Amino acid sequence: MRFTIKAKKLRNYLEDVYLKGKYYNGHESKNGSLSEYAVLLIEDTTLKIVNASASVACRIDHWFTDEDNATGMCVVDISAMLKHLKVFSEDVTFTSDDYITLSSAGKKASMSKVLTHPNMDMVTRITNYDMLQLTGPTIEGTPSVGGVSFGKTEYECKLSTVEADMIEASKACDVLGVARYKFEYGGDKLTISSKKSEVDNIEIEIELLEGVGDPSTVEFTGPFSGFMHGPVTIYMKDDSPILFSSSNRMMIKAPYLTR
Repeated sequence: MRFTIKAKKLRNYLEDVYLKGKYYNGHESKNGSLSEYAVLLIEDTTLKIVNASASVACRIDHWFTDEDNATGMCVVDISAMLKHLKVFSEDVTFTSDDYITLSSAGKKASMSKVLTHPNMDMVTRITNYDMLQLTGPTIEGTPSVGGVSFGKTEYECKLSTVEADMIEASKACDVLGVARYKFEYGGDKLTISSKKSEVDNIEIEIELLEGVGDPSTVEFTGPFSGFMHGPVTIYMKDDSPILFSSSNRMMIKAPYLTR
């Protein structure tokens, strides 16, 4: 496996799929990350960078303009890879053989590969997902919104907004320190809220660029806003996995069901 990419871009991709932030532990939020490992996969002219837990998965695609790459797959320790990448400032060539080598203009670094990802089932599901369906037209009146689905979930509403509004809403909710968020679409607006008690709660209305489909409500936990870039599309169905997509990336989160 081999490819060449801007060192800063690879660092940004790995930091994004690391998904560091506040995670709900049943009572409050604590600092954490999605997992310590990322899967890098080259297919034709596409590099896929994927991370997952048992209930959350995220993926970033990077497209090369040439075919001077060697296909393959490897698992990396994200923290170790980020440290090694600090040595490089311009293009870096990533090679995976018996071990991983990073090289560029007289600089070279090497590190061990990881045998497998601890949540390979989720990694495989999101790696094989056809992201092209997320860029298709909205077809109103169909059982699902534009035919978009993930696994057995056929989505019933599609909402479009922007990254800045997601970040602002997330920051407001995080004041409570629970890292648990409820998305409610009533047919005309999206409300994002977080609740610590019956009295202690925060609610933000998001202005939508587009909102189609049936009213839906999903509650989930853990960071979400920082992963998206630019325009954001959200697919929802009551108490089902929520799907976020933007440009070259997607994230799926299982719902939090009150226990």
